Amino acid sequence: MSTLLDTLAGHSPLLPWVLASIALYALAGNGLWLASRASGSASRLNALLRSRPGQLLLWLTRLLWLILPGYAALLLGLLSPRVMGLSQIELGWGLGRGLIFAAGALAVLLAAGLSYRRAHAIPAPYLTLSHGIALTTLLVMEAGALQWQWAFYRSAMIDLLAGAATPTPIYWGTWLAAGLLGVQGALNAWLWHDLRTPGLAERRVLRAALLGATSVLYLLSRNFWLAWALHAAAIAVLEPRLAPAPPVDGNKKGS
Repeated sequence: MSTLLDTLAGHSPLLPWVLASIALYALAGNGLWLASRASGSASRLNALLRSRPGQLLLWLTRLLWLILPGYAALLLGLLSPRVMGLSQIELGWGLGRGLIFAAGALAVLLAAGLSYRRAHAIPAPYLTLSHGIALTTLLVMEAGALQWQWAFYRSAMIDLLAGAATPTPIYWGTWLAAGLLGVQGALNAWLWHDLRTPGLAERRVLRAALLGATSVLYLLSRNFWLAWALHAAAIAVLEPRLAPAPPVDGNKKGS
C-alpha cells in the first residue's frame, strides 16, 4: 500500500488525497445505502435519517468531507492558493469576463428553473420566513463547500498534468477534474436513487449544470469567490423551487 501511495505521490502529491476522498465517499455513501435498505423503512436507522437531528448530522458530516481534505492540503503547502483561485485575483479583463459570464449563466439558470416551476405548478418553497432564511443560509454554505472541493480536485488535476508536461494543463486539468467529480458521484447509489425520484433528480441536474458553468468561469477568471457567488445565488433561488416544500418534520436527505 505504501508503495502504491508513493507511486501516486510521485505523479502529484495531491493525487493520493483526491483518490482517498473519493474512496471514502463511495464507501460511506454505499455503506449507508446498503444499511438503510437492509434495515427496512420502519427501522431505527431510517427513522434517524429522516429526523431533524439525523439530517443535520448527515449535512455536517458531508460538509466536513467536502472541506477538510483540501483545507489540510492547503495548510501543508501542497495546494497553491493561486491555482485554487483564492489569491492574486485579476482585477482587469479576466475578472470582467468572469462577471459577464457569471451574470449570463445565472440568468439562464434562473430562467430555466423558474420556467420549470411554473410548468409543474410547484407550490411556494418556504413554510415560514424563518424556514426560508435557514434554508438559504444552509444552501449558501453548502455551495461554498462544494466549490471548495471542486477547486481542490481541479488544482490536483492541474498539478498532475503540469508535472507530466501536458500542454495547457489549466484547461485540461479543469475538465479532467469535472469528469472525476462525475465519476465520484456515479460511485454512490444515492445518486441513482435521486435521478429516479422527482424533486431530487432536478437538484442533481442543477448541480451538474453548476459544475459545468463554474468550470468555465474558472477558466475565464481564476476566481473561487466569483464561482461561489454564482453557485450560491443559483442554488439558493432554484433548489427550494424545484420540488414541493418538505413537511414540517423535514424529509431532506443529505447526499
